[in-house]
This record gives sequence, structure tokens and C-alpha cells, in this order.
Amino acid sequence: MLTLKIFLLTNSKLFNFPIIAIFMMRAIRDSPVKREILKKLRCREVVSGDEIAREVKTSRVAVWKHIKELNNLGYSIISTPKGYTLISEPRKPYPWELDFESYYFKEIESTMDVAKELAEKGAKNVFVIAEKQTQGRGRIGRKWSSPEGGLYFSLILRPKLPLADIDRVRYPVLEALKEGLEDYGLPVEIAPEGNIFVKGKKIAGILVEAEGELDQVKYVIVGVGVNVNNVAPVNGTSMKEELKREVDMLELTRNLFTKIYQHLSAEAIF
Repeated sequence: MLTLKIFLLTNSKLFNFPIIAIFMMRAIRDSPVKREILKKLRCREVVSGDEIAREVKTSRVAVWKHIKELNNLGYSIISTPKGYTLISEPRKPYPWELDFESYYFKEIESTMDVAKELAEKGAKNVFVIAEKQTQGRGRIGRKWSSPEGGLYFSLILRPKLPLADIDRVRYPVLEALKEGLEDYGLPVEIAPEGNIFVKGKKIAGILVEAEGELDQVKYVIVGVGVNVNNVAPVNGTSMKEELKREVDMLELTRNLFTKIYQHLSAEAIF
């Protein structure tokens, strides 16, 4: 595994710091407390801090800190004399909004790089999601434009397959993406190499990377990029452009992840 040497002037000692630790310092992780806070706020107009603290078995100060973090992430939760009120939500696929293990990054070089480091640590069936990638990549070393507004993620799998059978991973994911986009009424076409088109313009693509031996892969990472509400690159298109409206990113993500899970489970891979 790659490591970065960091020199701390305070005590003049040299430490080897794993790259994955640096990546994960920027990750937004799942939070059972945030799940419960949002669940309660969605059910009632006003919920007191005391009640939330009692139900989630934590302190009022901890509740306040979680609500402050949620507000910083785009939720609008106000404090009133009677308690907290949820005004609006960002509709982003944060880990506590999903039914799958995941990590979310506001900005990262590439979800594939983070996923690879996690895979080397033993991660399995984990989604790595980015709001924006600065070094997103596609097939054959090509760059994948990844501005804010698109959906970019990598999925770590550990299928019991030889390297020659990796297409048993690729095709179910492509089919899931096709179905997910067709749910919005888009006329989808799949190219053999793994790109997805609408009316001849690229709207999504996948990248599959594997590590292991010829007779048994150690892990497979499937990277996916979908142009959703972002400005599409030249010769490309986006869901927003085709539908003439903004797409709910959280709804889309939940739908795609569920379909990917169903298709891979049918192949005994997920």
C-alpha cells in the first residue's frame, strides 16, 4: 500500500501515514444518530432536543452537534422555542440516506483510487460516492469529466470468479443502469465497451478494474459516472438536458443502487 511520510515539527519525529487514512479523513460516513434525527424530524413538525436525545440515547449537546453538521451539509433545520423543525433537505446520497454501506466525498481525486485502497483493506460490497472528482477516469486511461451535479461512484466487489469471467460483473451493472435511466423515459443504448448513450450522445459509462490471479480475482471495482444535473461535455448529454428539468439525485441513487444490487445478486456476486 502507498504511504505518505509526514514530518511533524512539533516533536521532530517521522511517521509513515497510510494514504487511505488521508482519504478517509475527508469521507462523510454513515451515522445512526443522524438517521434517527432525520426520521423523527420527518414525522413531526417540531421535535424537542430532549426527546431526540432520549430516543437516540445521547446528550442534547451531541444532538445539537449532529444538527449543526446536517445544516452544514445542506439540510435546513431550525431551532424554535418548542424544539427543532426540518425546513428543507439537500436530497443528496449521504450514507445515512441509503440502505447500503457507503462513503461520501464532497470532492475527491477519483472514487476508483479510494475504492482500491479500501479493497486492499478488505472492504466488500461498499459504495464510494463523490459529489465531484478532480481526476475522474474512464476506459483506456481517458479522463472522465466529473463536475458537481453528476453522480460518480465506485463499488467494491469480491466475486468468486476467474479473471476471464469479469464480464459477469460488467453486464449486470450496465443492465441496471439502462433500466434506471429508462425509468425516466430515456431511450437508452449500450455500447459494447461499456458506455451508455441517449440519442447518440454519451450520458453514462462504467469502468471495471480487477486485482487477483487468473483463476480467482481478489476484488473487482466497478466505477460508474452518470451525467445527471451537470453540464455535459462536448458530444455528451445529461439527464437534465434530456428531461428539461432537475433530477432528484437521492431518488436516482437509491434506484440505481437497488437495481445494481438486484442484478448482481441474481448472478450471486453481491
